[in-house]
Amino acid sequence: MSNPVSAVNINMGTLIGSYEEVAAMLDEMSEVPGTGGVMLTFDDFVEGVEKFGQHIQPLMKCRQHIKPVLEAAE
Repeated sequence: MSNPVSAVNINMGTLIGSYEEVAAMLDEMSEVPGTGGVMLTFDDFVEGVEKFGQHIQPLMKCRQHIKPVLEAAE
């Protein structure tokens, strides 16, 4: 249900696993040619974004250039 020339892409999936497993899946997605980004949604937005920033993003190899949330807040 995806058209490569359309802005609409219905290829949605759910990432389920430990923080380490989800970080690895996102790293793998970052290596797919032509991928410009990934849209994340969370059941509870604030809690989800906080957990992503504290537990997943720091484990992602492709995001090592981003300072962890806790360091940036200091």
